[in-house]
Amino acid sequence: MKIYKLIIIVFLLTSIGLCAQSSYEITDPVQSEGWTNNAEKVFNNSKENGNPILLNFTGSDWCVWCKKIKKEIFDTPEFKEWVKNNNVELLELDFPKRISQSQELKSQNVSLAREMGVRGYPTIIIIANGKAVKTGYVKGGPENWIKSVESQIDL
Repeated sequence: MKIYKLIIIVFLLTSIGLCAQSSYEITDPVQSEGWTNNAEKVFNNSKENGNPILLNFTGSDWCVWCKKIKKEIFDTPEFKEWVKNNNVELLELDFPKRISQSQELKSQNVSLAREMGVRGYPTIIIIANGKAVKTGYVKGGPENWIKSVESQIDL
């Protein structure tokens, strides 16, 4: 009888966990204004126009800090204005667990992560004027994040 109760409890807990996961709304950051996952396009645009590049290495559907930086910084009007004023090319390199990606996209993202020495998420790399700077989440909203980036690199 104890085994039967244990099986029912495990089944119920598993069912609750699966329901919680399936009701979780996943938004694709690439659909956000200005972002793309096409590295070739971003690097070509940057080379042609001299625009800085922001690479966002993220785990969009599982990484708590990635979700936090998206919500508190990348989705804000201040950040979007900064991107517009500085002609920043936005490249998202996502490593999701529950979102399917083409093999080509996975390959591109893994290759760039290795090349840039990414060891954790989120890793944000800004490339401008021949210099690359790594950053991540900065407490204090978009103003502090922008100040932190601008103190390290000239756009």
